[in-house]
Amino acid sequence: MGMTINRPYRDALYDGLMTDLTAHEDLFTLLRNDEVAEAKRLHHRFKGELRLLDDLGWEREPKAEQFELTMPPRELRPIIERVYWGAVASLNNEPHQLVEEALANLNEAVVACPEMLARLADEFMDGQQGTGSKEAAAA
Repeated sequence: MGMTINRPYRDALYDGLMTDLTAHEDLFTLLRNDEVAEAKRLHHRFKGELRLLDDLGWEREPKAEQFELTMPPRELRPIIERVYWGAVASLNNEPHQLVEEALANLNEAVVACPEMLARLADEFMDGQQGTGSKEAAAA
């Protein structure tokens, strides 16, 4: 039930994850300040993002051109949404300060993320319809 994405979409997600993972320093600060609840929230966020790297490849430039996203839609959706909104914010705030490659990847993320979210929604709806018919058949 995974979703396959192409290299440009993968690169857009990968760059978004790399930007988000820079917040690891925040985790240290939170723990040092005994803000355990917020530190645990970041832990869960990073856990999902690191899991997604297993599908995207940990290398900056992997050899593959297609990537199978195997995470359940319920776990994948918030990560894609964070990448999307991070890209939108970066493009809106300081687009003139971005290097050409970063600008291209942010633009790709703004296109890729909504498409991937729509595909996840379609999979969810297909799964719900299948569950409904099974329940109806059982009754």
